This record gives sequence, C-alpha cells and structure tokens, in this order.
Amino acid sequence: MVGVHDVDHERACLVAEELGCPAYEDVATLLRAGADVAVILTPHPFHADQAVECLRAGHHVLVEKPIADEVAAADRMVAEAERAGLLLAVALQHRSRREVVEARRLIADGALGELQHLSLLATWPRPAAYFALAPWRGTWRGEGGGILINQGQHDLDLLCHLAGGPPARVVGWTRARLHAIEVEDTGDALAEWPDGAAGSIHISTAEANEDQRIEVVGTGGRLRVRRGRLEVYRNAVDFREYAATAANAYEPPAVEAMPPLEGGDGGHVAVYRNLVAAMAGTEPLLAPGREGAWPLELANAIVLSAATNAEVRLPLDRAAYSDLLARRRRGD
Repeated sequence: MVGVHDVDHERACLVAEELGCPAYEDVATLLRAGADVAVILTPHPFHADQAVECLRAGHHVLVEKPIADEVAAADRMVAEAERAGLLLAVALQHRSRREVVEARRLIADGALGELQHLSLLATWPRPAAYFALAPWRGTWRGEGGGILINQGQHDLDLLCHLAGGPPARVVGWTRARLHAIEVEDTGDALAEWPDGAAGSIHISTAEANEDQRIEVVGTGGRLRVRRGRLEVYRNAVDFREYAATAANAYEPPAVEAMPPLEGGDGGHVAVYRNLVAAMAGTEPLLAPGREGAWPLELANAIVLSAATNAEVRLPLDRAAYSDLLARRRRGD
C-alpha cells in the first residue's frame, strides 16, 4: 500500500497509520505516488469520475460494486480502460463461490441443454438503524437507488453471470414497502433473455426469507444455487426429445438428482488474488468492467420500467435513464 485518500483527512490518517503508508490530502497527489492499482471504495455516484482519473494516471482499477450509479457512467469507465489498455475490475466477489463456479461451468458446458427459465429470490433484511448509520444510504443523491443498486447487485450479477448476460427486456415494479426511505426497499421484475428464456426477480430489504436462491431450468435439467450449496437435477432425456417422441401423454420425463455440492468462499480476498493474477496475465478477470455493468444496467432497467409503467428493452436507453435519475435527485 503506497497511499490513501479520503475526504475526511483525519480518518485517512488513521487508516494510513494502520497500513504504514502516507495519507494524501488530494487525489491528484495520491495518483503520483507510483502505484500499480487504484482501489475505489467511495459511494456509488463518485465511482465513474474517480475511475477515469485513475485510469488516465496509468493505474489499473478495482472498484467496489456497483460499478457506478447509472450505466452511462459505467460506459465511460469501460471505454477509458479499453483506451488505456488497463484492467477495470469490479468487486463482485460472489462469482468466486465454489457453487457458483460449478453452476456456471455446467451451464456453459451445455449440461442443462437450452435454457428455459431463471428465477432469483434474494432478501437482505435491514432495520431502520441500517439507514441511519450513513445518511447517504436510501437516497437518490447518495446511492442513486435502493436495494437494486446496493446489496442486490450481487444477486443480479449472479443471475446475469449464470445466464451468460443480461436479459433483453424487463417489466419491473419497485416500492418502499416498510422503510421510510425515498428509494425502493423491494424490487420485482419479469425478464426475457435474447435466446427466449424467461425469468422472475424478487429482491428486498423489507422481509426475512431465504437470503439467496437462484434456479435455472433447461431442457436437459435444472439447478438451484443457494449460499454454500448447489443442487443439480438431470433429465433422463432432453425435454425437446421427450416432447417430440414420448408415447405416454401424461408421464413426465425421469429426473435424476445428482449429489449436492457444498460450496463456500466468495470473499474479497478472491477478488484481490484474481486481480494480481490478471495483472500477471495468468487469469482473466473475475468480473471485468464490461460484465460488472450487467447488474447495474438490469437494475436501471427495472427502475425505469417501474417509473414509466412500461416494458424496457436492453441495451438500456441511456439518455432516458439519466433523465429519470436527474429528476429523482432533484426531487421532481
């Protein structure tokens, strides 16, 4: 660690003393300190400008999730990284969980056949005290949204990661059901992927349910990802063949339950180890900037759909969402 910066310089000094490095009073001076990587840990609306500044100074960048507060800002970050030939990594550490890695491998290898349906349930129960801890939370100016852009980025990312990309269109609903905040504490959506697979999304801080459950159904079988566990069920015959040739009009295809996989890991250490390996050219980034923008674009699309009461297609209309976000921040 060669240096730290924070708008609260006294706080930065305490951290710097702990890490054994200088605390700089401005970012420009910090970026002349001769580092290889800049790590951005500021609130979401600051990510884009700071990342671009760091990339232009010649540093690889690791940015906390979400990559930014709106996908137009993420576009700037990705474009600058590509122009500079530098790495832009997003801290989406849940991709490194063993059960997620295996689920992604199975899907990519075609074990589930043609994907037909995906569903996501995620709850992050939070009391009012959580929002009181930091006044920027739960606000349009401070976060640019609620559960969808905060904790839910991990869940939306895994959904897109397993599907191989974001959906092509969504219809969404957002609301603050229990918390006295100006942004959503609950988000729901129906989605369709480019290949025709459909799905559903439910994420909330206003209820206590399973913390995360992602189910993927294909013609060859299905899988269920929970935290620390992967369950896989294989069809004895691909459903496409069953639909065309089964003689019994009512008997479903036989299904075999595979031994469940106990997963784990998924911490920030995996993100840093991967970044070091990517810098050495021995591994691809776990969550490169372009993919790190997937969950942000999906969250933006759900919010825009809820605001307009209409279907939203992806790629998202950047100007339409930027206008909505600006109006929300002004309180219009």
